[in-house]
Amino acid sequence: MTLNNIHKSYLAGLAKNLHFFGAITIPFFIDWLKVDYTKAFILQAWFVFWLFVLEIPTGVIADKFGRAISVALGCLLFGVDMLFFGLATNYYLLFVAEFLGAAGMTLMSGAEQALLYDSLIELQLEAKARLYLARYDAASTLGMLIAFPAGSLIAGSGNYPARLPIPFLMTAVAAFTAAGAFFWMSEPQRTKPQDGFIRMGVRGLQTLFWHKDLRAFVFNAVTISAVTFFGFWFYQPAAQRAGLDVKQLGFLGAGFNLFSTVLLANMKMLEGTFGIRRLLSFTAIIPAVLFLALGIVHKLGFVIPAFFLIVGCKLVRMPILSAFINQRIESENRATVISSVSLLERFLTFLLYPVIGFLADVSIDYALFLLGILCAAFAIATTLRDVHLAPGSHA
Repeated sequence: MTLNNIHKSYLAGLAKNLHFFGAITIPFFIDWLKVDYTKAFILQAWFVFWLFVLEIPTGVIADKFGRAISVALGCLLFGVDMLFFGLATNYYLLFVAEFLGAAGMTLMSGAEQALLYDSLIELQLEAKARLYLARYDAASTLGMLIAFPAGSLIAGSGNYPARLPIPFLMTAVAAFTAAGAFFWMSEPQRTKPQDGFIRMGVRGLQTLFWHKDLRAFVFNAVTISAVTFFGFWFYQPAAQRAGLDVKQLGFLGAGFNLFSTVLLANMKMLEGTFGIRRLLSFTAIIPAVLFLALGIVHKLGFVIPAFFLIVGCKLVRMPILSAFINQRIESENRATVISSVSLLERFLTFLLYPVIGFLADVSIDYALFLLGILCAAFAIATTLRDVHLAPGSHA
């Protein structure tokens, strides 16, 4: 195998993240489907519930039958989900769509990182895993950078809101293209586990809780990521409240994704400037402060840079923590254990969705305040110490 497998992963990651709908989800629910935040977030809670239920079984499928096949099938199912959103006008039909989408996402979760990491091992490049994972995330983010403005321009032009479903159909085409790219990748040589599905799933969860060092990274990653994830939902209503229209939302989304891409492309410089421990601490505390401030300050001149930083902090943390977590997992169970990490994050997000949705219907500011408080509490409770970051540290 040559470096082509890594290059293919960059192309596949870009296509997978051509989310043309990404900047118009809230207008789609509010202006097209005519549902409130509570209903929109109940639908998303349903989606996350199935992510939670299917996370371990699909991780086991990736470990036993192949990571490239698992991710490709996941892209196909996600594409079908997007077709439902683009074609259906009934809110309740979207529960079927989101079940299929959840199955697709869980087939990708864990397997996506495991495929790239095992490719690096085969090429003896695992020592530079953080840099390659950062480049993969940068390529994936570039997909959103391209898709967000295109989707919002199409949705906001002409007979609004009639064009709001079109970006979902465009995303479906991109997802099917990504599926072909992942099928094109070769499967790295590795030892495949012999255990059954249930035993592997249980062992994946046990691994997270038995190993103290691994647990520290997982809890830090899961809690901060779950809270900052809501930045992707609230930048749209916050920006509209500050004066942007739907056509401009995609450029804001593209802007903070470009900012994140630049940060990820300069990961080595960031680590050298701040140190890994401080970088992880700063990227946890800064979003907490900004969420709280966004509940008070509604000026566009503050809203835009605030969401730039919230998203940038979230995305910078991911490859760093992913590399540390991967270093502490055996290859044969890698996708299953990483899926266990995603499972915990999904569960926390599932719990937050109804609460945040209810608060947003009362006041967007109340929802932002709660996100800030939670982010600060998790940042303090899961602070990583130098002992966790030491090479070869274990339980």
